[in-house]
Amino acid sequence: MTINALARMMVNRDRYQRQSATPNLPNGSLPSKGHVNPYYPESMNITGMKASDFKTIPVSKEVEEQVKDIAFQHMKKNYGMTDPNRSDLADAIKAYVSKIPEKDRVHAVRTLTNIHRAEAVKLDEFVKSRVPGWQVGQPFDTSILNEYRQGVDMKA
Repeated sequence: MTINALARMMVNRDRYQRQSATPNLPNGSLPSKGHVNPYYPESMNITGMKASDFKTIPVSKEVEEQVKDIAFQHMKKNYGMTDPNRSDLADAIKAYVSKIPEKDRVHAVRTLTNIHRAEAVKLDEFVKSRVPGWQVGQPFDTSILNEYRQGVDMKA
């Protein structure tokens, strides 16, 4: 290999690396000021929000029960795992937030997600109290869920 061929190869390597490098944004991963995401309404933009910026807001009892029922169905049908082919939780939340004021939508999503997570934890603890050593995803006799009462803390 000649020195010219070696130099040409190194120039091409440097050019390739510059092209494939990700741009250095001034704020880390934040988009530039004034950027509009065409896929989400402005009210759902959480860019730059911290956990302390979210509020727990009151939601309708109907959607709260629906979200808890979804957690129960995930436990019964998939042994605590969500079904990768269905988005029932996302669909329920999306249907609810489309009916409330825009300023509350981000907070409602967070509230409903937390309600679902809390119910899933209660179900997890309930099953573990009946089936020692059980782990999420492992099959178990789902008839024990007939004893479960939604909203009742099993530790008390």
